[in-house]
Amino acid sequence: QAAWITSRTRTPTPSHHPPTMFAVRASSSIVAGAALRQRASLSAKKFNPLASYVSARPVAKQRASFSVKANNAEPSADGEVDIWRDTPVRYMGYANEVGEAFAAFLPGWGVPASYGVAAVYVMLDTVDKGSKAYKGEEDESQKVKRGAIVTLDTLTWQLLASVFWPGSFIRCVVNATTVALALAHVPELDVNGVDIVKFIPTIAGLVSIRFVVKPIDSTIDYAMSTSVTKALNGKIEGPADAGIALATIGACLALPPALFTLAAAIKEIA
Repeated sequence: QAAWITSRTRTPTPSHHPPTMFAVRASSSIVAGAALRQRASLSAKKFNPLASYVSARPVAKQRASFSVKANNAEPSADGEVDIWRDTPVRYMGYANEVGEAFAAFLPGWGVPASYGVAAVYVMLDTVDKGSKAYKGEEDESQKVKRGAIVTLDTLTWQLLASVFWPGSFIRCVVNATTVALALAHVPELDVNGVDIVKFIPTIAGLVSIRFVVKPIDSTIDYAMSTSVTKALNGKIEGPADAGIALATIGACLALPPALFTLAAAIKEIA
């Protein structure tokens, strides 16, 4: 019995240690390996030396942007009703195009007056957008700069897309239609003492407004983004970029005089 007690209480012989130590070491190796793999995985997917810096910084509010599209019938992105873009007031921007279409029935000052109405609209919308940009800029040191950029951007876009480009296109359409009717020797079509044929160029001019507005707007959008808007926002990079910008805005400014000259030449044919 003493031998049995002794055998139950004696210290295990060294031969019992290796399996236990091996199991502990194996378990430790598995845990350490898993930890290393997890760390490597996190490092590979999420490591960013600036992450702590960026996450600690407050998120800046998105700067309000103001579209310079004059004839855009879509509501403002922020839900606010823009009197110059979202109401019938915006049709003032079409005054010169309508004036060009009715040129045959207006006094000598009629067409210039229609351009005056369109110019007033352009100026009022420009002031509105510049003012909103000024007030919407949270950085006090950048308010004047931001307001000036949006003002010049809007003014340039409006003059090109709302006044000179569409006006010159409509004049070409009206004059071309008039000459075509004359060369075709279309007889008068009298209805209650009114020659309907004389209204055909006006109708052609009015109908063409619908088809020239969107292409003109899209073209000016692209031209502005590569020239004036880019320059105003300091995005011109190198001489080549500057050359493209100058050539683009130069072509935009040269097109209306060229079309007005073409319209006058067409008129002379009749």
